[in-house]
Amino acid sequence: MHLSISLLASLALARYGLAYKPLSDNFLRQVPGVSEAELDPVAGDLLAPFLQPRAPGSEGHADIQDHLVQYFAANLPDWTVEWQNATTYTQDPKDKKKKFVAHHLANLVFRREPPWTRPGQANLLTLATHYATPSTGVPAGYVGATDAAVSCALLLHVARSLDRFAAQMYREMQELGEGGTVPMDMGLQVVFVDGVPTGKENDKGGATADVSGSKGLAAAWERETNPALAASLYGYPNRLNQISLLLLLDLLGGSRPRVPSRYQTTHWAYQAMARVEQRLRGLGLLTSSSSSSSGGGGLGTATDDPSAAFLPDHATPVHQLDLASGWATDRDDHIPFMRRGVAVLPVVPDAKPAHAGTLLDDGQHVDRAVVQDWSRILVGFALEWLDMMEVEPQAPAGRRRRRRASRSE
Repeated sequence: MHLSISLLASLALARYGLAYKPLSDNFLRQVPGVSEAELDPVAGDLLAPFLQPRAPGSEGHADIQDHLVQYFAANLPDWTVEWQNATTYTQDPKDKKKKFVAHHLANLVFRREPPWTRPGQANLLTLATHYATPSTGVPAGYVGATDAAVSCALLLHVARSLDRFAAQMYREMQELGEGGTVPMDMGLQVVFVDGVPTGKENDKGGATADVSGSKGLAAAWERETNPALAASLYGYPNRLNQISLLLLLDLLGGSRPRVPSRYQTTHWAYQAMARVEQRLRGLGLLTSSSSSSSGGGGLGTATDDPSAAFLPDHATPVHQLDLASGWATDRDDHIPFMRRGVAVLPVVPDAKPAHAGTLLDDGQHVDRAVVQDWSRILVGFALEWLDMMEVEPQAPAGRRRRRRASRSE
């Protein structure tokens, strides 16, 4: 079973790898990073709204849902919004009768697809994180900056940064009468998963003790088929098949992060992201370092020191990866997708940030220099994945050419 899933994911990724084109140095220099003001823990419009307790069913939880919907409506009106509702059941261990308690969860999905595509036609680079804090196991007032408020803020930054390039790319392609092939019909999908997975099973099996929406979302997207398209058009059978790559963000915001490459099927994508990081460091565009970034929110000094790399497995051959057996458990939101054959690249450090799970996991202890660096790395990678070199800002004369020519080489 594992072999068939790996083979399926490898074949799927091969199609997208053919269209992957690195950004020029000129474009990399213009990759937008999140600003210090946006990361202010009190007044920053990206991070501050998430720095509140937001357990499922709480007032803070509802505030976050409203904030996400309003943010996209105000800043990204061309994106579609979808509420994907799920219900999961847990048992109270203190209840002698162990009655089941229903938890109603709401996953929020935002999509930016080429305007000419029909339902089921676009392939979607998908970025995801969970937006709720745990209901149990954390102290009262826990805001979970690294778990996963910072990741939520980064997803908003990526969506906002890519939107203007996507709009220009789609407009130019329509003017040229292009579209209708896998490399051309690429879009972006941002998923905010409700709940927090635990991986614990109930005594009687069946329903789990998870209060997580990822299982319900993956199952729904596998079950719900897309409308049939005309014979002249290709399409994907269901929403799950439309995911070209799933980037899962979690536990970001701490100092000196090290994110290993965890899956052979997506190691090439990991290496592509690592090359973006290396090039940004070489151009002096990243501000954190292994020695100067201390987690107090200050800015470090740009460095090309290999020990500062967030993605250290960039030079590791795929057959030499330390796959850390047992790392991937039911506690991870991407597992339900991976088990259904989706190619997954977790952007999750190999060690929890120092203050994770405590009241000190707040906005004051976020390493803002590291977050700024992550924002540029993620946007740069997404721009490359979506083949955005064709809309390079201030491109030198002669650089632009028809998209059809560039994508058929």
